Amino acid sequence: MIMTRGEKVDTLIIGCGFAGGVVARVLAERGEKVKIIEKRNHIGGNCYDEYDEYGVLVHKYGPHIFHTNNKEVFDFLSRFTKWYDYQHEVVGDVYGKIIPIPFNLNTLMIVFGEERGQSLKQELIDTYGENARVPILELQKSSSKGIQEVAQYVYENIFLKYTMK
Repeated sequence: MIMTRGEKVDTLIIGCGFAGGVVARVLAERGEKVKIIEKRNHIGGNCYDEYDEYGVLVHKYGPHIFHTNNKEVFDFLSRFTKWYDYQHEVVGDVYGKIIPIPFNLNTLMIVFGEERGQSLKQELIDTYGENARVPILELQKSSSKGIQEVAQYVYENIFLKYTMK
């Protein structure tokens, strides 16, 4: 829409991505007269989806993932969209084995085999606690040969080689 000379609005919003769209909606629901100026022919900014000629939903500007633990935000947005469940998992191919990144206790069995992995897992839990997030430098300082072995593997294969890629 084009703003006409003399048109009276309470708020003028430039851009109707997430931020502009939410602000416009909240203000309008409070009774303000809001005008949005958007250069694209759609709302939603880079999170815009459209169906192609085959009926496939396509992310026009690339994939987008929304996550929040704020119920108010989730409930507000749910008034305007349908959600598709999605689980994001980062993995890496290390010597032909697909392993989760960041490296975690479950990765031990993949890398070191079930028996050795379980042993290392228990040693790490006994040393640092069940849900500890231990920096690689701290693991490298351990007096335990097993923990040092884990630290060296993670350093060489995740930090050094994988990160360099």
